[in-house]
Amino acid sequence: MKEIVSRKSLLFLFIMTFVLFIMSWFFVLRSTSSSHFFDHKLLPNSKLFSTLDEKLLKHDEVVLKVFLYDLPPEFHFGLLDGKPSGNSVWPDVRTNIPGYPGGLNLQHSIELWLSLDILASEFPQASKARTVIRVRNSSEANIIFVPFFSSLSYNRYSKGSPHVKKSRNKILQEKLVKYLTTQEERKRSGGNDHLILAHHPKSMLDARMKLWPATFILSDFGRYPPNIANVEKDVIAPYKHLINFYVNDNSNFDSRPTLLYFQGAIYRKDGGLARQELFYLLKNEKDMHFSFGSIGKDGIKKAIEGMHASKFYLNIAGDTPSLNRLFDAIASYCGPVIIDDKIELPYEDVIDYSEFCIFVYTSDAIKENFLINFIRVIAKEEW
Repeated sequence: MKEIVSRKSLLFLFIMTFVLFIMSWFFVLRSTSSSHFFDHKLLPNSKLFSTLDEKLLKHDEVVLKVFLYDLPPEFHFGLLDGKPSGNSVWPDVRTNIPGYPGGLNLQHSIELWLSLDILASEFPQASKARTVIRVRNSSEANIIFVPFFSSLSYNRYSKGSPHVKKSRNKILQEKLVKYLTTQEERKRSGGNDHLILAHHPKSMLDARMKLWPATFILSDFGRYPPNIANVEKDVIAPYKHLINFYVNDNSNFDSRPTLLYFQGAIYRKDGGLARQELFYLLKNEKDMHFSFGSIGKDGIKKAIEGMHASKFYLNIAGDTPSLNRLFDAIASYCGPVIIDDKIELPYEDVIDYSEFCIFVYTSDAIKENFLINFIRVIAKEEW
């Protein structure tokens, strides 16, 4: 008799399956336009992750069986102008990986990487320590994966023209709901064993209410009612960091002249009041950089230079908890100082952020001189 696995166990297994790849974003920032899927330059540090894989393989049921819906290309690689191979709806990712758009689009490229991970699991060259495998029979699967690149759909096609009643993004969501509601897999389970990507906070706006029994991969819960998305059933995944990893770093505490760095939106929605208060408190401090900035023009270049020259980076309430800025700071060896009372960080059940982050209550941070004095007394050895 087929073993029954609890929903909580399934979610844990899935998180452990993909956390390896997601954590690789701390170590590598590569283009997805490489001509060969198994180019080692594209992959995470092989020694590090082979060790992690070996540890995971010691546990039973570590290989997660995933059934992948063969959705038409318009839902996934067609959005990247990828061409299907032969009679398949999928491109041959061993020889051609369609490039993912740059800029802020990269924050949500998890939808591409998870799909590639599942597709690659079938190849003979796949790692023996793989933690996920695609199965063709849905009754054998632990989870049903819905490969809709919803963030890309929102970023590219959410704005309709004056002569078109519905945007392409809205039409794709309607088609997806219609497709899923006719599938035997969803009829059998009600959809609670389905995994759906909705990483951009505004993606799946029209379909989320109709597909809510599924597990969503989100960047936060901020735009969802608690009955639709919550910590009990869904997964919060980090944004992909945007800046290059700091290779051959010879910097040290003394060589980084800026004590505390922040560049971003000063006037923000939730938590924005604290951000404004901190701006007025810190803007004139000689060894602190606190100014407005965006990704436009040379924004990323300035962020790279600023973080690489700073000891600490200020992460303030008002941003998505999983924002790429946090992981940009980590990749730059620029210690994150998190000002947020209720923040829920990605994978905090398996990652102890207190080992490399500093947490400060908002009420303390906005007291005059508190944050300045607190950061200044951190010794070189602690940094």
